[in-house]
This record gives sequence, C-alpha cells and structure tokens, in this order.
Amino acid sequence: MDICCKLGEEFVSEKNVLFRSDNFFVVPALGQMGIEGYVLLCSQEHFCGIGMVPAQYETELEAVLERSRAVLLEQYHSEVLIFEHGPRLGCHKGGGCLEHAHLHVVPSAVDVMDFLNKKFVIEQIDSFERLREISYEKKFSYLFVEAQDQKRYCIEIDVPIASQYLRQIIASKRGVLQWDWRSYPDHATFEKTRQYLLGKF
Repeated sequence: MDICCKLGEEFVSEKNVLFRSDNFFVVPALGQMGIEGYVLLCSQEHFCGIGMVPAQYETELEAVLERSRAVLLEQYHSEVLIFEHGPRLGCHKGGGCLEHAHLHVVPSAVDVMDFLNKKFVIEQIDSFERLREISYEKKFSYLFVEAQDQKRYCIEIDVPIASQYLRQIIASKRGVLQWDWRSYPDHATFEKTRQYLLGKF
C-alpha cells in the first residue's frame, strides 16, 4: 500500500495498529481530547470517505465496527459514539481534515444529537448506502453519526461548516478547548490508549 496520507502512513508503519482485517485497520486517534480509548477505524485502501468505500466491503466494515464498539464497551465500561466528517469538508472548508475513509469510535456518553437536531435537517439511516449516494453525486458532503443507542443519522451538508465540527461539539460539551488534533495531538492519552488496547481486539 502506498502512503497516500497521514492515515495511510499509520497503516504502513503498523506500529500503532491495534487491529487489522482484510480491508480495514484500527488505530488510536491523534487529538484524543483526554478521552482514553478514542480510536479510528480506517480503510487500508485510500477512499475519500466512508461513502466511497465499495458496497462489497460493507459486511466487513460492519464487523470491524461492531468489534471495535464491543472492545471499547468492555474495556472502558462506556457508551460508544461513532461519527464521520464526510469528504470535501477539508480543513480549508471546515468539517474534517483527512480525506481518507475513517470513522471516529469514541467511548463517550456525550450527546451530539441534541445540538445537531437544532441546526440541521437530519435523516435516520440503517446502513452506509445513503453516504455512498451522496458521495457519488459529488454535489454535497455529509456528517454521519451513530449515537450511543446505535441509531444512525446522516446530515447532508451543502454549506461550509467549522473545522472538525463534531469534535468541537464534543470538546465543548466536555468543557475542554483542545479540539484541534493538529494543534493538540494529546500524545500522552494516545500512548495510554495504544498500550491499553494492544491485544484487546
């Protein structure tokens, strides 16, 4: 696999990989915001967002996601929040920063949906198919959230939004200011997560 971006580099080096399947891998997230156990589920191949991951990979993606959720639940005794900033929401435009398919998997009870419900039209979805539809149309992007009750939501985004939007909401609700993973990588919590979760998957 070529090093396509920062997340591709993580996989090639393998030093931080907690789990790998045929097409996906799990690593601790930079910018943990003090949340030990915060991981990213990433594609091995470079796709610009989960919505660009081929449909034939979805069963495997769901299995790795369920495994990640179960590990965090067991190890941290916490509810799990899952989300993605979709493609074409790069740092210069808002949203996410790394246009490589990855889901944020976070052991946290923070409720982001109460805030999002006040700001956006939200569509409840069952699978990643809706994300593919938006991605292949290439007109808009999306925010994806799987709340702690495992209900999934998609928000179609056609206007600029703040950088790392969902991370900002989480940080605000936790009363912390360090939401930007580039400026505040939180290496200490990253290393705690890496060491604690090695061998747990």
